[in-house]
Amino acid sequence: MTIDNAVLEIVRARAARPLSFDELSNDVTLGSDGLGLDSIAIAEVLLDCQQKFGVSVTGLLEGEPLTLRRLVAHLQQETPA
Repeated sequence: MTIDNAVLEIVRARAARPLSFDELSNDVTLGSDGLGLDSIAIAEVLLDCQQKFGVSVTGLLEGEPLTLRRLVAHLQQETPA
């Protein structure tokens, strides 16, 4: 399974409502102005990713809004080959 697909599964599992694949574009934010995840759900997504890939993702909470593209790019860069 690719990192992209694993992240999509994690996000879909933590969403409060079913998310269609059309909603899951790379540049959509995870928060209320995008997929609608609240801060707790976003933290759970990050923890799930941290556990699955063994890399720290807490720095992603700072700065610009968290998008699927930003999360996947971070995981691809930090995950050992």
